[in-house]
Amino acid sequence: MEDYVNNPANMHDFSLINTKAFANLKGSGGNIWEVFEVLDDARRAIFRNTVFGYFIDVPRLQGDALLFHKMFLHQIRPDPVLSPDGIKRLYFRVGNTKMVYGPEEFCLITGFNFGEYPKNIGRKGSEKLISSKKRCLLRERLFPDHTNSSVKIGDLKSLILNQTFLALDDLDAVRVCLIYILCEGFLGKEVNDRVPQDWFYLAENLDLWNSFAWGSYLWDFTYVDLEDTWNKIHHYLSLPERGQTLKYSVSGFTAPIRIWIYEMIPAVRACGFALRKNKDLPRMKRWSGTKKLKWVDVNKIWSKMQEGLPPRQNMLPGDGEMTSFYYMSFQEYVYGEGKAVPSPVRDHFRRQDESSSSMSSSGRSHGGGRGSGKHKLDELLKRVVQDEEMNKNNTTQNVFGDTQDDKVLEESNQYAGNKFDDDVFDVNDYSEVKEEWEERNDNAGNKFDDDVPDEDELIITGNVDYFHDDDDDKEVTPDKPRSRKPSQFLCTPYTELHTTPKQKRRTKKKVGTKSTCPVPPPVFGVAHDFSMLRLQPYVAGGEDVIQNYVLHSYDVQHRLFNFVLDRDFWSSLFGHTHDGWLESAHITIWYRLLMERRFESDRHTIMPPNFFVSHALEEGQDWRAFMAGIATYPNFMVAWWDVDTVLLPIHSSPNHWLFGELRLASMEVHIYDSLGRGAYEKFQSEGIFSKFERRVANYLDKIKYWARRNIPRIPLNMQFIYEENVPQQSSHLGDCGVFLCMFMEQLVSGQPIRVLIDPKNAALEFRLRMAKIIWGSSLAPL
Repeated sequence: MEDYVNNPANMHDFSLINTKAFANLKGSGGNIWEVFEVLDDARRAIFRNTVFGYFIDVPRLQGDALLFHKMFLHQIRPDPVLSPDGIKRLYFRVGNTKMVYGPEEFCLITGFNFGEYPKNIGRKGSEKLISSKKRCLLRERLFPDHTNSSVKIGDLKSLILNQTFLALDDLDAVRVCLIYILCEGFLGKEVNDRVPQDWFYLAENLDLWNSFAWGSYLWDFTYVDLEDTWNKIHHYLSLPERGQTLKYSVSGFTAPIRIWIYEMIPAVRACGFALRKNKDLPRMKRWSGTKKLKWVDVNKIWSKMQEGLPPRQNMLPGDGEMTSFYYMSFQEYVYGEGKAVPSPVRDHFRRQDESSSSMSSSGRSHGGGRGSGKHKLDELLKRVVQDEEMNKNNTTQNVFGDTQDDKVLEESNQYAGNKFDDDVFDVNDYSEVKEEWEERNDNAGNKFDDDVPDEDELIITGNVDYFHDDDDDKEVTPDKPRSRKPSQFLCTPYTELHTTPKQKRRTKKKVGTKSTCPVPPPVFGVAHDFSMLRLQPYVAGGEDVIQNYVLHSYDVQHRLFNFVLDRDFWSSLFGHTHDGWLESAHITIWYRLLMERRFESDRHTIMPPNFFVSHALEEGQDWRAFMAGIATYPNFMVAWWDVDTVLLPIHSSPNHWLFGELRLASMEVHIYDSLGRGAYEKFQSEGIFSKFERRVANYLDKIKYWARRNIPRIPLNMQFIYEENVPQQSSHLGDCGVFLCMFMEQLVSGQPIRVLIDPKNAALEFRLRMAKIIWGSSLAPL
């Protein structure tokens, strides 16, 4: 595959890479807002409850055809060798960066369910695949003078913009809007194209319409024209004489690829041509363009990339997206029938020095399979367990028991967000590209020009002479007390004369100018041994992190994280900003590294940082894929029935981290807090622990945990135990997140959590160690 991607014959001639064109993006969605303008409040409320309802809140889309064309000038020639698993994807190469746009990216952007659908649906001459009725009642009500196959797109538009639209039943008015938005806005049909009767049958039942696999259908429909774009451009560039400007059309839902370009190319935002308005899900709701781009604007974006703002390599889901129903349906589409269902105990949980443990793109392959929507996860879990049981006992017994009509959690929300997402994740969040690239460069060097703080405030990379002077410990004898004339008012025995005792001379700290070389780490009074911890092998690869941070302020995208780790990310980790408080981004990368380095013999799993909080706040997120060990990203999750302990990073509002260890055998949750009992007592008094227990009990029933463990179901009766002998933070920095990562790695490495000799220096040492490990592991696993 690498040879194919790097072969110049599979790309357009680089000398012609600046060829302008007129691209007609038919399904850009630009005309759907005229529909929203004619909907009154009652009809808007009904429309919002449909699968297309969130588009009311999406900023008005613009075609950005020139930006689309510029991106496709960098497209790699479509070939089956690029997708050996048979999945339809598009590949691009911008500079030295290889980029992928496929069904997973399409799902994350649109939020549409994936699954199998009748392959002939919506095509000319297709049979009535949706309903067995011979009459199309919806068509008869809306267009009584037409036959089932004679209604055109223009007829839908005329009805919506006509006064007769006001006389329609509210549900029928919403139905005709849905059909028009699908045909004209998403599929890119022309006004003279006929409306397939299948869409009338489907819209008659809105529940059926909402549960249809629009994600896989729209992706398959759109991919055909997107793939052919390479041939259209290549044919034009191969002509010996090119007198006319290149013109071509693209059908299908092309609006998501514009959002994908915004996400993958930070230079678009840096040039001010796109704005990220929020962190909502799905990602289609986040972005808006600021203007219709001209060719000179597009070239400015590419110039900005050449100046040091390269594109990103991957679009990875955040924790909030991984637990959303649309992404869960995509996972089911991956593990459908005809595909090998992986065991919850992954093969690549072996030691990372074995080649089988390295992360590869095959772990995220997207297979076409059975099932769609959020209602199929139980069947997926059954297939996973059935496969394991057949391998183990050579029987067909299914430990999940009878098929019951399990509905999704009562608190579920189809577009559930992440409390921390994009601060991780952005935890997602988590670190983001600065609003203005120029402003960040202007301010990049100002972090070290402040006055040096006192010794108690020293941070890891401060420009301070940390060594003592030779005469620091010399004792200085002060001068004799000066004689004073006695006063008639101030005299003994009422007033004693003040004398100055002997004291050590306080040496003035030396404040140097801004260093032009890497800043050495401080010399600690007590050296703590972290060499036996699980992530220690990554330290050597990150020795240059300080140099890059101080001199260059390089941004880096970690392979296990969805957002750019910018200077703000590193400043918090080094303790220079935000009082050194770690965000969910730091915790997320850390737990994913620990799970990636998980040994086959380990008996633990780690939940994402928002797992405990989502239960405590009773948010509508579905965690069954994580607890059953079948989440595709991270693809190294482990089922709860295959472990003994579950490690829980816990966030306490507003800005505190603590650590929990759930021991499944006894259902005890041991709480480790570097800041005392405050958060523990708060959780007790507010009933947070009780909410967590109820939600976990519900999930254990959903994944058939007790049957899988082959033990009788018992009331949980969770015990939350506060651990006393835990290192306590003593620095002025917010070290709670640092100690959380330390506790987590110690337990993973089989070491006990115990009181440290010097917790303040230990936290400083661990900060520097975390920076080296995150930097050293950003490109590839060991």
